[in-house]
This record gives sequence, C-alpha cells and structure tokens, in this order.
Amino acid sequence: MSAITIENDLVHYEALGRGRPVILVHGWLGSWRYWVPTMQHLSGKYRAYAIDLWGFGDSGKDANKYAIKEQVSMLFKFFEGMGIRKAVLVGHSLGAAVCLNFARQYPEYTHRLLLISPPLVDMGGWGDELPANMQPRPTAPPKPADPVPNPPSPTNAPSTPASSAPNTPNTPSPQSTPNAQNAPSSPSLPKAPAAPTTPTAATPPPSSVQYSHTSETLAANPFRAAQQPPAAPVLPLSIATVPNTPAEPPSAPIAQGFAAILAALSAGKPPALLVKHAARDMPDLEMLRAEVTKADEAAFTRTAQSLSAQNLALELKRLMTPTLLLHGEDDTLLPPPSEMLIQRINRGKQNGYFLPLIEPTVGHFPMLEITAKFNRLLLDFLEATDLTNVQFKDQWKRTVR
Repeated sequence: MSAITIENDLVHYEALGRGRPVILVHGWLGSWRYWVPTMQHLSGKYRAYAIDLWGFGDSGKDANKYAIKEQVSMLFKFFEGMGIRKAVLVGHSLGAAVCLNFARQYPEYTHRLLLISPPLVDMGGWGDELPANMQPRPTAPPKPADPVPNPPSPTNAPSTPASSAPNTPNTPSPQSTPNAQNAPSSPSLPKAPAAPTTPTAATPPPSSVQYSHTSETLAANPFRAAQQPPAAPVLPLSIATVPNTPAEPPSAPIAQGFAAILAALSAGKPPALLVKHAARDMPDLEMLRAEVTKADEAAFTRTAQSLSAQNLALELKRLMTPTLLLHGEDDTLLPPPSEMLIQRINRGKQNGYFLPLIEPTVGHFPMLEITAKFNRLLLDFLEATDLTNVQFKDQWKRTVR
C-alpha cells in the first residue's frame, strides 16, 4: 500500500510500470482496485497511477473534502507531490467529472483525457455557444393593456432653454416629452445621458427561451437516439449526416438532470448499488464489493450535490484538451447522453479533439466487462500521433471523422 500526505490526511494510491504517467481515477462505485487490469496492460510503456478519492477506498474520510472542488485540489497536489508535470487522465463516472474539472483548471498538466461514463446532462445555458443565426429567439412580449399614445413629432416640439424651464416635478407628461432618439440636437441644450437599460418582458429568463429547430443526426451513429422537446435545437456538425431516424424517449438522467443521479446514488447502500449496476458475470465482483464497503456514504451524495450546479457538458465543449468519451449503451447508472447533447458539445470543436464512442451491450464498467477491448482502445488513444486520423481497432465504432 502506498500513500501520500495531502492536507494533513492520507491519499492512497498504487503505481505500476515505467514511462510517461497515466493517472486513473475511479468512480462512485469503486476504488483504485478495478484499474488493476488496465495498469498491468499499460505498465510496459507507461507509469500508471491509480488513486482513491477523498471518502473512498483507503483515502481520508473528512466530509469537508468531498466536494468536486476539493477532489480536484487533491489531484493537483498529488501531481505536485509526485513530481508529475503532465499526464494522461483517465476518469470513470465521478472520476470523469473530477478529471474534466482538473483539465479545465489545469490544462497545462493534462496531455489527453479519457472520460468513461461521465454524468453528462443537458442543463441549458447554450445560448452563448450558438452562431448568430441560431441565437435564442425570445418569446413575444405581452401586449400592454393601455397603450401609451405616441409623443408629438419632434419637429413641432418647442425649444426651451434649460435655464428658463420652470420648476416642475420630475415626472414629465408623455404628451409634452419629445422622442429622445429623434429629437434634434441644439447647442443650447446639453445632451441627456443615456437611460440605463432595464430588462423587459421581451427578454425572458433562460427557462422560457425558444430555439429554431433543425434536424440532423450523426453518420453511422451507434447512439440511441433520444426524443427531444420540440423547442430544443439539434445543432449541425461539420460531419456527414443521414436522414432522420425514429427517436426513443430520453433516459431519466437526461430528462431530470442531476436529480435523477442523486436519487440513484441514494437508492441503497454502496455494496447494493454495485450489485444493481454491475454485470452479473463481471470479474472480481465480490472483491469490488469489499472495496465499495470502505466508502463513506456521505461522499456519494456530497460529490453529486456539488456537481448539480455545474454544466459538465458545457465545460466539455469549452475544453481544448484532446478527449475521448466512452459510454456503455447498457449503463443503468449513467446512461449515454442524448445525440443532441453530443452534437452540442462537438459543434465548433477542432477535428480530433472530441471523439465520442458508445459501445453496445456494455454497462457501467467497460474496463472490466470488455477488458482486452478497452485496453486496446486506451493504448491506441495514448499512442496516436495525429488524433484527427485516429484509427481504432475494427471492433470500435467511430462517430466523428
């Protein structure tokens, strides 16, 4: 057992191999231990580190350190303590959220990023990411009950020097006030300061914003299409398209956001959750159940609560680190994101900087359910010199060109 002291507490980790560093970060239902097959596969060319996050495995159990911000800080201090200046980060579920936040905060420390089953939900806030012709279209303002009559033409308005104006209340009559935009300028009158802009009914809150709707899907798409609300946009990508296909209802986490994730993580004790969301024939399931038992239950809810106010999908869109996204199509804890959300993330990114993959018949633990296949994928991703031309093995479906 290896450990490093961070903030007067122990962070447990294990390391294997020699070479460039790869940091492996577990998810809610696990610890460092389920990375052992991956570490063994990488050890011939890489130095693989697997750590336990605060509240999990054999690391410290201080509840004040469970928020994502504290987990990212711990990861950064691990880099510093181990003398690591740049590494590939591989994160699973909760670990994927931690790694994504780390890459956004410390891009100079992150070489590449593999995110496995990250908790991506569409939380809105995409208006500033859209091109000008697809900006949010506000709803029509309500018609006023009593329209204000038009002011008289500024050409007929009398010109009164400011010094001769009588003392009157500061509430001018609409009939006697010229239109400020059309009033002629006069050297005897000082320019009035611009009135401050105040919100009106024409600017609705984000929840009432409407978008123009287009239909476009990914070519050779392995995703399960999701039925989206009619007011939401399907953004085009710089990739080939195919005609529309029938859509399925959205999964619960996509429809309800982090409320569904919080409910799923609170639905039972950690060992029971592991059994519920892991494949029955997954190797070393009993050993993993013993590892999950070590977790502090508060770490489940507090990490999820700290993520509930963060739009991870938008953070992923803004990330400039080369990133591979991997989901199991049959993941019952964190189902794959909708096709529309994938399109939103990918729009505007450089080719090769975001590679989304969804593997059929795989659940929440692809690194254990299809170990050999996963390890080949990871090694290909690590060793590709040009990510715009990454060619995975035939078994893996590529969704971007």
